[in-house]
Amino acid sequence: MSSKVNFVFDSNPLGVYQAGQLISGTAELVTERPKTIRSIFITINGYGETRWQESEERVGEDGKTTKSLVTHTTTEVYYSTDQPVYGQAGGSQLELPTGKYVFPFRTTIPPNAPTSFNGAHGQIKHEVTLTIDRAVRYNNTFKQCFTVILPLDLNKRLEYKEPLQRLESKSFWWGSIFGAHKPMIMDVSTSYSAYVPGQKIHFHLVLDNQSDVQCMDVKVRLLKNVSYRANSSGTKEQLKITESRVADKHCGEVLKHNKAQFDEFLMVPPTTPSTQSEKDPIRVSYTLRFIAKTFKLHGGGDLVMDFPLTIGTVPLLGSADDKGPGAEKAQPSGASHPGAPNFQEDVSEEQFEANAFKPRYPVYPFDGKPGTNGSNGAANFPSLYPKAEEPHPATPVKFTPNPVSPASQKSPPYPTNVPAAAPPGGNFEVLGFSIPPDYKPTPSAPAASSTGGIGWK
Repeated sequence: MSSKVNFVFDSNPLGVYQAGQLISGTAELVTERPKTIRSIFITINGYGETRWQESEERVGEDGKTTKSLVTHTTTEVYYSTDQPVYGQAGGSQLELPTGKYVFPFRTTIPPNAPTSFNGAHGQIKHEVTLTIDRAVRYNNTFKQCFTVILPLDLNKRLEYKEPLQRLESKSFWWGSIFGAHKPMIMDVSTSYSAYVPGQKIHFHLVLDNQSDVQCMDVKVRLLKNVSYRANSSGTKEQLKITESRVADKHCGEVLKHNKAQFDEFLMVPPTTPSTQSEKDPIRVSYTLRFIAKTFKLHGGGDLVMDFPLTIGTVPLLGSADDKGPGAEKAQPSGASHPGAPNFQEDVSEEQFEANAFKPRYPVYPFDGKPGTNGSNGAANFPSLYPKAEEPHPATPVKFTPNPVSPASQKSPPYPTNVPAAAPPGGNFEVLGFSIPPDYKPTPSAPAASSTGGIGWK
């Protein structure tokens, strides 16, 4: 390809935004030879998409049952803005000379835009696309994803401050063979019922093993549950649920007729916040699981205890001083705040089809170390905390778009099976201009330097 595009986000090299924020930047196009085109346009959009295949049995007209592979899919567009920046959409052909062109882009992300996600059977994707509409040959399309985070402030719901606690027991048929019927008893408690990435889930666990069965290991796991929904068949909604492990802790064994106490913690890694809406095609929730592992030969299975857990984006006030369940909780104060978050890539290795983009999520420095994002530090990135007074954005430059013929609208760069009730996009301000002859290009970054996932496409 004889063209390259470099997308740069203003004052935000990692491209991490909060829903409702203004996104702006430039798309720098470099052409190595002249092109015959009709127009160049930039699209900023966000959409959710799910797709998977399942084998289904169907009875034919002859009464025979056959198996077929059925694809379940759905697409929902959250917002989309499309604006010509060079030439006229659907207009006459023109020559794009060799050189460098810079096109600023600017729009406001809707306040209810969902958090970016990349999973095995679906994605919630936010991206900027520059399209060169070519008159004769195929179009040239360049894309750059960015992360959007829908804030989930844990301080807005009182139940998140409540601890998780439960006591359960289990008996095994192995002991009944020898006339013993004493159970294995597990008593578990945590400090809170909601946490943020970077925070330690302190837990207190007592395993009273009165049985004749040895507990080989006490495990604690943080599980990510994802529900994918599809309604492409038109008959009924399809649902696919997956479960993956995002954090794991091994506490140790407990011999029969013994009792052990574990005061440990499980660190929450960079991971997708819990989904707040019930209508999204992709919903993320979490389970905190405690397991007393036993030999299968002894019968009865493991002693398992599950708790629903919420992962947010703003931590509970006072949680920075958490010493574990049972300890006196600190009163909320500025000193007990963990500080501004840094943004790290999702710990999950799953990806939807060819989408290799890893969203970044806020990780808080509960260990007292300042967060950093490359060499610039966390201070250069938008805070997820509400500010007392937000500065007013600069007045946008007046721009009159070129007239567009309704019969020559371009195909959008996102999937086209969009529900009829898709919400409209926000406002969009953009300018297009060519570089003057005395323009000096920005020096390229050294090969060993970090680019934050943004570079030539």
